[in-house]
Parts: sequence; structure tokens; C-alpha cells
Amino acid sequence: MTARFVKSLFSFSLILFFTVGGAAQIGCGLTKAPGLFGLQLGMSPEQAQTIVGREVKIKIKKKGERIFFQNFIEKTPPNSLRGARALYLRFFDGKLYQIEIFYEDKSERKTLEDFTAALSTESGFSAAAWSDVKGRAVIDCAEFTVVADNVLNPRVEITDENIRKKVEAIRREN
Repeated sequence: MTARFVKSLFSFSLILFFTVGGAAQIGCGLTKAPGLFGLQLGMSPEQAQTIVGREVKIKIKKKGERIFFQNFIEKTPPNSLRGARALYLRFFDGKLYQIEIFYEDKSERKTLEDFTAALSTESGFSAAAWSDVKGRAVIDCAEFTVVADNVLNPRVEITDENIRKKVEAIRREN
């Protein structure tokens, strides 16, 4: 009876060890997707319009995938987007599912590490959350991802992965 109890306890301990270890690796350290310039995943076009202000006109149809693009190469961005060089907002059925922002090149953000450290500070999450994936910094939280790179200009993209998968499936069907 004692040997059987010890074996059962050992087996349970192994299962618990691997379960807890696996669960720790799944988490990304963030409870929700960070925002950029006040923009958050899930916003309606009207809510996004309120955030960016009247200088930028976001006109998006409610159904299907819709993309809004605005660059600030030849004009100054509004105060709400100060530091942005270009902005992509991708909506699906009236909800913001991807925010992509290209930033102005600044001397204090020359390297990807400098850029991700600044993003972490601005968005209030740990710089340790980033992983290097093929020269890009990535935070993969299963339901959403944050990707940053510094190829031409510093760029960050926050994506709701569940909606992105739906959009890709619809594109494949068409």
C-alpha cells in the first residue's frame, strides 16, 4: 500500500510540474492588448475618430474588412498622433482589429531594443515580454500579438489574432 501511494504521489507531482510549467509558458505577461496613441483593439470607427481628432477623417463601412491609411510625410500629424509617420487601422465588421503605426525616426530610438524599451515604457508593460523572432520583436499572447521592427522606420503592429484568422479565411474563400 505504501509503495503504491508513493508511486501515485510521484506521478501526480510530475503531472502537476509539467502542467504548471506549460501554463507559465503560455502566458505573455499582459492581461490585455496595449493601446497606441489612445487607440485600442475593438474600437468602432467612431471611437477611433474621437481619439485621433478632426484633422484625420476615418470613414469606414460597417461590414467586412476595411482599411484606413493616413501618412504624415508631407504634413504634420495632429497632436493626438504626434510622432507618427503613417497610420494603418484595419477594421472588420466595424471593430478595430489591427493598429499599425510607423514612427518618425528619432535619435533615441535607433535600435530595435531602444524602440521596444520606449514602447514598453509608454504602454506600461515589461520590456522582458518581447521575444526576438527573425529580427523582429514579438509579444505573442495567443489572442493578440504585438510586433515591432525598425527596418526603415520604427514600426509597431498590434493585432487581434482571432479576427485576423477570420479575415484570412474569408480572403482564402474569395
